[in-house]
Amino acid sequence: MSVVAEAPASAAPRAPGRPRDERATRAITQAALRQLSEVGYARMSMESIASEAGVARATVYRRYRDKADLITAAIATNASSGSPDGPSDDPRADLIAYLEEFDRRFGESCVEVVGTMLGSREEAPALALHRQRVIEPRTAHARNLVLRAQELGLLATDVDADLAVQMLAGSVFARRVSGVRSAPDWARRAVDLIWRPGPVGGS
Repeated sequence: MSVVAEAPASAAPRAPGRPRDERATRAITQAALRQLSEVGYARMSMESIASEAGVARATVYRRYRDKADLITAAIATNASSGSPDGPSDDPRADLIAYLEEFDRRFGESCVEVVGTMLGSREEAPALALHRQRVIEPRTAHARNLVLRAQELGLLATDVDADLAVQMLAGSVFARRVSGVRSAPDWARRAVDLIWRPGPVGGS
């Protein structure tokens, strides 16, 4: 809004003893993402997430210190699941795919979370955490695709990678906020706006 974004560890310290039940962790994460989509960040709570996941509140708090910790970790884990492992051989196609995935999986939730956090001074630490765990890794991934295209001679080297990524991410948020429907080829057309091939041979 990854370099591949690895799922960040919760800030809650891990107590020694019995291994953590990963089924409970998945249930908590899935409940958090569903409630974020269905009722929104402001209306969900640690208690409602625990209830839907079928676990005790203490189980949730052993993993996450608060709602912001849980939600940002859940979104980041979900974001990292579709990230490639190595350098791209077709950065333009991967950039288009990145935009489509970002819009489909994270556009609505990011607008919801960031909007709520921006509107509350008390949520400033949570917003910083969301930027660190979700926005920065995804932005870095898109930037690496732009740089890879320049390295391969597919994109002019004077294209500002940071500005290009900001414009592409902005195309997702602008349509979400304005309520404009996505045309089938919107991501390709968005990439075409910043895509200016370099000289033949990359020189």
